[in-house]
Amino acid sequence: MLLVSPAIETPVAAAQTTKLTWLKFRRWAVRRLIVLTVLLTLYVLSIGPMWWVWYSGMYVSTSADYWVIAFYEPLRLACQQIEWFDSFVRAYIEWWNL
Repeated sequence: MLLVSPAIETPVAAAQTTKLTWLKFRRWAVRRLIVLTVLLTLYVLSIGPMWWVWYSGMYVSTSADYWVIAFYEPLRLACQQIEWFDSFVRAYIEWWNL
C-alpha cells in the first residue's frame, strides 16, 4: 500500500508556474521602472530651487558646496550633450528664479 503518491507535474501545472514567475518578474520590473522615472524626474526638477546654491559652489566659492557640485554634475553633462534637454532645463531654471 502506497501512502504517499509520487509528485507528478503535469505540463499545465508547469506552464502555470512559469507564467506566474514571469508575471512576478514583469510586475517587479514595471515597479522599478516607475520608481526610476519618478526619481530621475525629481532629480532634474530639483535644480530649480538649488540653482543659486549650485551656482555659488561652482563659480563663487571654492569648496564650500562641493557636494552640490558633485550631485548635479551628471545633469550638467547631460545638458552639454543633449540640446533639447538643455533648453528645457534652462527654461525651467529661469521660470523658477524669476
